[in-house]
Formats: sequence, structure tokens, C-alpha cells
Amino acid sequence: RGGGEGRYTGTGGYRRGSADLDSTWYDGAPAGLSAEDGALHDAVTQAALGGEHQKVLRLAHKWDQAGLPPDAAIGWATVKAAAARGVWEVGAAMLNDLESAGVPLTPHHFECVLRACDRKARWQEALALLGRMQAASLRPTSAALECALRACSKADQQEMVEAVWEVLRAEVANPSAPLRPPMRTYNTLMRALSGGIGPKRVDGARRRGAEQVLLAFDEAVRLRLTLDETAYKHALRACDLLGEWRRALDLLDESRAAGAPADVLSYGNAMSACARNGRVGNVLQLLDKMRADGLQPNAFCYNSALIACTRASRLPQALSILREMEGEGGVEPTTHSYAALLRACSGAGDWRTAVQLLRRMERLELKAEAVHYGLAINACSRGGEDGKIMSLLREMQGMGLHPDVATFTTALSVCAANNQLPRALSLIERMYSLEVAPDVATYNVLLQACDRAAKHTEMVGLVQSMPKLGVEPNVVNYNTAIRALGRAGDLKRVAEMFSMMRSRGLEPEVSTFRAAINGTCDAAVAGLLELDAPLGRLREMRELGLQPDVAIQHSLLSAAAAAAIAAAPA
Repeated sequence: RGGGEGRYTGTGGYRRGSADLDSTWYDGAPAGLSAEDGALHDAVTQAALGGEHQKVLRLAHKWDQAGLPPDAAIGWATVKAAAARGVWEVGAAMLNDLESAGVPLTPHHFECVLRACDRKARWQEALALLGRMQAASLRPTSAALECALRACSKADQQEMVEAVWEVLRAEVANPSAPLRPPMRTYNTLMRALSGGIGPKRVDGARRRGAEQVLLAFDEAVRLRLTLDETAYKHALRACDLLGEWRRALDLLDESRAAGAPADVLSYGNAMSACARNGRVGNVLQLLDKMRADGLQPNAFCYNSALIACTRASRLPQALSILREMEGEGGVEPTTHSYAALLRACSGAGDWRTAVQLLRRMERLELKAEAVHYGLAINACSRGGEDGKIMSLLREMQGMGLHPDVATFTTALSVCAANNQLPRALSLIERMYSLEVAPDVATYNVLLQACDRAAKHTEMVGLVQSMPKLGVEPNVVNYNTAIRALGRAGDLKRVAEMFSMMRSRGLEPEVSTFRAAINGTCDAAVAGLLELDAPLGRLREMRELGLQPDVAIQHSLLSAAAAAAIAAAPA
């Protein structure tokens, strides 16, 4: 906008090359003004040079109320003040007035109004201004595009962020005079795109947002822009979310070589990317490298190491890292730290350590959440400690914590294994009262509970009612019911299950015929059915082009052998 420091001349004019008022200069008030109006004009311009933005707006309003058309100086002072105060309406109105008065508009006029839109997150107005510039054959400045990007991002308009990105790309690729944006523009772009990877986004949208950030980073590289610490931070965060651990490690090395060494957060993002892939060795190397760089790992860094151990099924190493974290690391574990450890216990089925960790959280006054109890309950399930499951469930409910569907399903499996159908049904009622929707796995456990209690009528009714309850039975649900009914020798209801399946658009699979044949073979061995029943299902599956697997063949042979032994003379 020209060099030098602009200052008021005392005659209503500006030095050429004013940094404050663009390269436009004005020698005195417009001809024909009264002394009073001339003084008002001078007051506006003086206030503008003094940075008194509110005063400019007040005096400009007085100018407008006097019915005086704006000139270049009044217009520029007003849009500058509008930008500073965030009053986009005033700035947009001044653009209209200047255009009506025949004063040429420049990209910097629009930039000022875009700054006001940025301050108030007026993304629609920002995009309209860009469109108006294009219609007037005015090319946006880098700063103007940054304002539009920020306005769209603040309003959570990710699609519009990408639309502004396309404008930026077009300007950069302009064959006659390509725009040369500073690194700041691409940092603004990556920050805006990072809005798409926030915690409120669904996983698919977050991944796409992270991919877009890396695309923008790569564009900056191709444009030979000088990458700074901010650029690397955005890229490393994206690598973290995408789990691109190799690229994250490369970026750390590149940032060091570029004179933009990583900080604790950047190291943490790289560790997290490695942790998502179970790269324990890489995470531990990064911890050592951090310390060598004089950086102290924080809870985020240590938690990444714990997560890496969990994914690599290394519970003892995770516990060792916890001790290091509390000891020489001097970092207090967080609820996320204990969630990672409990997840490792869950995977290993180490229920004793899981319960100890819950008690340790109590002593440290770290409030355990439903997820912590859910993982401990799952550890008990995998470790075969059914007795602890129900006590932990009661404990968490006593704390006002609501189990999720997986935790309820684990508790239901205990009821099924111990032939406690009434308790299982009461848990289902509890789920609905807490608005925790059962899924197909939950209902499958309940079907197993009905089977153990020999409640086959209830089982059939449950499968029939599942769609009304918002859960469509899957093949596994039908297989569970078919095997149970076959084992009970109830061929009529087995046939009903096959028909129900087909009516719901599910074709029986090999697993379905396996359930029917294995169940009816068990019934044949128990003397409830003849071998004709499983053999009939065998013929049916072959007619459908399905071949019996080893499990089916073994059941048939075992049933045939049992029948032969029973028929042999004593």
C-alpha cells in the first residue's frame, strides 16, 4: 500500500504513500464545501490518522446525515474504522456509497470490509464480497482471502472454507499475474481446515479434514514457501489423527532441519501417530529425543506411550511407563492415562490389575468414569471373574455412572452363563430406562439366556419383536435361535426361523445350516429326533450350492455313530 508514514498535512491532505490511508492522497476538502462541512471533513481524516476508529465512525455518520457524498478519503477512513471495530454493515454500506459516488474501489477497500466480516464470523457476507470483487474484475489480496477463510471457519462452514481455498488456488495459478501468498495465508488455511478435525466431528469428517490439511501443507511446499513452526504443527496434528506415523517422524526431522524445532505438542502428536499403530519403540525413542532437546514430556506424551503399549498388548511395559511418569517424569497421570492402562488390562484379561487401578484412582481422587468401569468389567469377563462383574456394575451405578451398551452386554453374558434369565431381563429394562439402546450383540446374549433357561417360546417372541424395538436381527441372532430350537427338537419353529429370515431379506448362510444341523444332531443323539432332520437340512444346503464344512460333517458323523451304537444289540 505504499511506503512511508502517513500524516495529516494540516490542509486536509495526506502525504503520498500513506501506510494508513493506502496510496490515495487528497489535497484539501472537496470544492464547494461550507466552512463547517470542510471542518467536518478534516476532523474525519484527522481521527483516521490518529487511529480513533470510533470517532471516525461517529463523524462519518454525521457526514452522511448531512447528505454529503463520500470522497476517497472519507470512504477509506470509514472502511478502515469498520474493519477495526468489526462493523461490517457500515463497511458494506460505504462500499455501496463510494460506488454510487463514482469513487473507484480497490481490493484494499474490500479487504477492510472482509476484516470486519472476519471479526463477526459473517461468512455469507464475506463470500458475497469475494463474488462482488470477481464481478468487478478486482483480484483479492492474500489478506482478504485469509479473512474469508477465518470467517467461514468461525461459523463452522467447512465446505465454504474449501470454496475459498479454490479461489486461492485460482489466484495462485493465474497465468498473467499469479498471487504470491505468504506462509501466513497457508497457515490460516490449514487452521481453517483443522476445524474439520475437531472432537465434535464424526470420524469420516475428521479424517477428511486431516487429509485436507496435509494437502494444503503440500501445496505450500510446492509453492516454495518458507515453512514455519505453525505449519509443521498443523501437519503433525493431521498425521496424528490419520495415524501416519512415518510421515510424522519425517516432519519432525524436516522441521528441525528448517530451523523450526518441534515443541512438546508437536512431539506429542508424532507420538500419538506412532501409538495408533502400536509403535512402542518409536514412542520411547521420541521420549528420549524430547529430553535431549531440553523438553519435558507432558501427560499427552506419556499417554501416547501408554496407548502404544495397549495396542501392542504390552501391559507390563505400560505399568512401567506409569511408574516412570509419576517418578522421574514428575507428571501426574490423568483419567486418560488410566483409561489406556485399563484398556490394556481388558485386552489381557487381567482383572486383578484392573480393579487395583480403579482403587488407585480413588486414592488419587481421580474421578472414574463409565469408560473406566466398562474396561474393568470387560477385563473381568475376559479373565473369567464373573463374580466381580456384577459388583462393579452395582458400584458404578451407585456412583451415578451409566454403563454403555458394551458393559451391559458383558453383564448380560454373566446372567446367561449362570442361567439367570430374570436378572438378564431386568438389566434390559434398566438399559431402556437409561436410554441405552441394546444392539444385536446384546440381544444375542439375551437369546442365549433364554436358551439356557429353556424358554424357547420367549426366544422366538424376542426375535420377532426385535425389529419393533429398533434392532434388526442379523444372521448371528437367527443362528443362535435356530441352534437352540433344533437342540430342543422343535423342527416347526426351526422352519419358522428360516422363513422369518428370508422374509427379512436375509438368505441362510453356511453358518445358519451349521446351527440347524448341529442343533438337530444334538437332538438326535438325545433321542428327541431321527437323523432324517439334520440330513434334510444337509440336502437343502447342497441344493442351494452351499458345501458343508468340517464342523457339519463332524456333527453328522457323531450323530450317526451314536445312532448306530444305540441300535446295536446289547
